[in-house]
Amino acid sequence: MLERSWTTASVNRTTVGIAGTKGFVGGFPGSTLPDFGEPLLREVYAETGKDVAALDHALAEVADCPLRVVLLHSSPTMSTLVGEPESLWTYLGSNRLDGPIQKHRPDLVLHGHAHAGTFSGAIGPVPVYNVAMHVMRCDFFGFELDTDAPDGHGARLEATV
Repeated sequence: MLERSWTTASVNRTTVGIAGTKGFVGGFPGSTLPDFGEPLLREVYAETGKDVAALDHALAEVADCPLRVVLLHSSPTMSTLVGEPESLWTYLGSNRLDGPIQKHRPDLVLHGHAHAGTFSGAIGPVPVYNVAMHVMRCDFFGFELDTDAPDGHGARLEATV
């Protein structure tokens, strides 16, 4: 699932759509890598673009699922990078990944990679969690998904450690 793909799973009489890609570097406002310069730098920019396009496609494929989850390695938002040195943010994710998330509004986004980051963040109304073990400080964490969640999003935090 983390290789520019998607799948569905039947769980408790509902279907969960899961979209995944590694995400890649590229940065955030104030530290964004541009599509400029040497061919190798342009390849880095293009690689992130491939992940963005794949995430958009995967979320479109699971659009009819009552619950939708995004799995990434890199962060799609600065809100879960707080705690990391800002000089590293360019290499911990890219806000280009937030475009498909804003467009399709999945119920839950999970990523790792930012070991000194912040656990909880958001992209608009979509909850984003940095599930790097160093951040969670536990081996497992449970998220309860509910098609009847009062906020219209199916994700509710359920501390299962």
